[in-house]
Amino acid sequence: MQKSLTYSLDPIRGSLNKITDYAGRLKRPTLDRMFASTSQRNDDGLRASYNISLLIAKSGKPHTIGEKLILPAVEEVLKTVLHKPASDIIKRIPLSNNTVERRIDEMSSDIESFLCNYLQTTHFSIRLDESTLPDNAAVLLAYVRFIMNQEIYEELLFARTWITDTKGESIFHVLKDYFIEKAIPLSNIISIATDGAPAMRFLPELKRMKQNFGRGEFSQFPNLSQTSCQEDDVSTYVQHLNALYSDFKSRFEDFLTMVIPPWIINPYGDIEETNIIIQEELTELSTNEELKVQFKNGYQQFWLQNNIPVTYSVLWNIARKFLISFPSSYLVERGFSAVTNLLTKKETDWTSLAEEISDYPLQN
Repeated sequence: MQKSLTYSLDPIRGSLNKITDYAGRLKRPTLDRMFASTSQRNDDGLRASYNISLLIAKSGKPHTIGEKLILPAVEEVLKTVLHKPASDIIKRIPLSNNTVERRIDEMSSDIESFLCNYLQTTHFSIRLDESTLPDNAAVLLAYVRFIMNQEIYEELLFARTWITDTKGESIFHVLKDYFIEKAIPLSNIISIATDGAPAMRFLPELKRMKQNFGRGEFSQFPNLSQTSCQEDDVSTYVQHLNALYSDFKSRFEDFLTMVIPPWIINPYGDIEETNIIIQEELTELSTNEELKVQFKNGYQQFWLQNNIPVTYSVLWNIARKFLISFPSSYLVERGFSAVTNLLTKKETDWTSLAEEISDYPLQN
């Protein structure tokens, strides 16, 4: 089952635990018993502040929503539903814009630190996508897909902006600099995915265009179909199309020639395998009834079982690559959507502030 560390923080050291740690630092073991209850209430308020800040981060809403909406809503519930005075409770839950931003930065920094430390010692795949912001700055989002604690995770590794072109070389330098900074070996990357699907779909079309053009059929080129082309010109155009097709084919050769072994999908099927070591492990695996029980939950859950990497290391090293080689594009699309929304709301907030300030009369 695929998970995200951002939304499933239990297996992460220092994520939700960090919230408790921060609160724990405020405790004083030598305090008199008479202050114990007050200290506990303050700690609860601090813990609530971190938890609510995490919810704000997940929602992608502006940080000001804490003071503008959440605290007033809590106050209304306390007064109207619970019939309790709200002022004492509200003042123990700091949710100012700066406080929420600081809480989110602290938690995200902790998660990033743990994630980078983990990626230093494991294989993973990475998805890179870039976009251009309204101010012509480029933003690069990098998501990683990896296996931890018998689960497949996909997580945002970093978001970087830079004022330059969006060529592949520039993107590579951004990625390389980040990996050097975090001491993550580039050799740990199993695969890199980009938004290459449109180009791959274009390959069959390009092949047809090349063949039609060589036969003098220009229906796919409306402008040329209305003019007369010399034979030499046609030959030159065909050469250009051949070069373009060869370039595209070489770029995606690893994907176009990829063959997924059938035993990854069904290790208990009728499988023909020429590799002796793989044959031996598959034979041994087929007699393991304890592992077979998990296969009913799908091949991913089957290969993620704890003892497979140790007992069937050859099979695992092959299966692992296919399990994590294809990061989801959905997370990237959602990430860019969140960036756009935040920038739009930020501009709206500044516009509203400017209009509000302009309403005040100037003092002489």
